[in-house]
Amino acid sequence: MNYSTDSKSLRDSFKKLSLIVAFSCLIIWLGYFTPRQSFGQLIGLYSALFVIYFSLVKRIENACEVIFLGVFFRLLLLFAVPALSDDFYRFVWDGRLLLNGINPYTILPADFIQTVDFQKVISDRTIFEKLNSPNYYTVYPPLNQLIFAASVALSQGSLFGNLIALRIFIVLAEIALLLMLIKNEQRDRVNLYAFNPLIIIELTGNLHFEGVVMCLLILAFYVGVKNQKSLIFSSFLFACAVCVKMLPLIFTPLIIKQLDWKKGITYASLVGLFTALFFLPFLDQKLIEKLFSSVNLYFQKFEFNASIYYLVRAVGFKIFGYNIIGTAGKIMAFLTFSGVLLISWKSKNLFVGALAILTLYFAMATTVHPWYVTNLLVIAIFTSFRYPIIWSYTAFFSYATYQTNLYQENLYLVALEYVLVLGMMIYEFRQIRNLFYYKSSQ
Repeated sequence: MNYSTDSKSLRDSFKKLSLIVAFSCLIIWLGYFTPRQSFGQLIGLYSALFVIYFSLVKRIENACEVIFLGVFFRLLLLFAVPALSDDFYRFVWDGRLLLNGINPYTILPADFIQTVDFQKVISDRTIFEKLNSPNYYTVYPPLNQLIFAASVALSQGSLFGNLIALRIFIVLAEIALLLMLIKNEQRDRVNLYAFNPLIIIELTGNLHFEGVVMCLLILAFYVGVKNQKSLIFSSFLFACAVCVKMLPLIFTPLIIKQLDWKKGITYASLVGLFTALFFLPFLDQKLIEKLFSSVNLYFQKFEFNASIYYLVRAVGFKIFGYNIIGTAGKIMAFLTFSGVLLISWKSKNLFVGALAILTLYFAMATTVHPWYVTNLLVIAIFTSFRYPIIWSYTAFFSYATYQTNLYQENLYLVALEYVLVLGMMIYEFRQIRNLFYYKSSQ
């Protein structure tokens, strides 16, 4: 009997179990007992999670273990009330309106609270008081609205039950995404997604639907764009992703180029048709005007955790003496659109192109919330780039903004966030270029 081998195996198992227990405790501590005002505690716990994350990625590679633990870590937050984001109150608000036959796109919360239907439909004034945008029309697309309404129906009027129902939809989508990553030859990389603290905290914990979007999008890519098995079904899935969040529309030029012009235009047309069908039940005379007025305000009024835009804004203050977001937002949107077309035209690899497009989009954006980075992380799994993992850590620096009610950003932390990400990007680009030259010389 080889006692040394058995002893080493026992030590490894103990270390693995210790890491799992520690990771679980940190998730519970952060998810249940850490308000976003306590930035020191928040970033301390998050940093510890990341240290353990890298250890788990190295030690746990078996696909079944990855899936089991990935789901287990998410279920630890099943009963948590999101402390880092209040977006879910709008989900509940929109869901209650829709379930009662009221089109959520047609009335402002600030106006609806004045109506006689408020008590019957919403009943809880606290929900209105917690809304972060009561004077804006909803920006959440139709399929997301249906999920909101279904969650309300399942919860039978309970706000806490509503949160659990929303979380179940997100967890189910994440399970499907994990299985797809394994099935599509990402078995050795799936742990990068399964154990990532940003993914667990922001999607399952804070109830953001990027996981649902990416689940639908990756499935659409593999069904139709990569393998071209069923362009119709793929375009339907792509439209479903758009109708959860509109971000996937940015990939349309890339997909047209990947499929060739004839198939690509057909695919884009089908996506447009299915998207229109989703919007059809919500059709209102001023639906498009109201929806895009809120989207337009988002790009030209809101600013948070930006990178290039903050540099442009600083130059604007220096030259003109005031915030030029109205003008700069339009110019940067045009430059982003031009860059997307150029990347789409030049890209030979679908996922590398998609990663480059999203990176450009977020680099030029006026607002970059931490959960936005989860989109990059999913796509990066299909490439050799890993800078989104660094970004998934540094994006949490932005929570320093909420330490006081004034919501004052710490621009030194914002600068540190993007310097670290940029440094990793430069390092990876140099490594890939050196590898290319090495192979070319063989």
